[in-house]
Amino acid sequence: MARIKICKEPDCRDAATTDGYCRMHYLKHWSSIKQASKRAAIRRLNRYIEHVCRENPDDYADVIRKDLRSPQFAGFAEEGSLGEDEGVIFGEGASEEEIERIIKKLKVEEGF
Repeated sequence: MARIKICKEPDCRDAATTDGYCRMHYLKHWSSIKQASKRAAIRRLNRYIEHVCRENPDDYADVIRKDLRSPQFAGFAEEGSLGEDEGVIFGEGASEEEIERIIKKLKVEEGF
């Protein structure tokens, strides 16, 4: 017998359909859910850049450039996950100009 998950909003007894919320409460919390998703994507990107810079201090830009072109990197970030002006889809859809723009905006701390 299948179990029905209940919306995680207090005092709501509707079935959860998306991210643990019923349809109405998902729409109510949509903005905060998307903001949390953007923050998580930025944290993942920062951890990746720190790792690459630590492992390849001399040629980190080449490693990042190579990774941006690989199909495994396609799911790393979604469109709009890096901010309003950074709506980039990584992977096959990324053009040379987009990749160069991303690499130029990378900030590496002096400790790397």
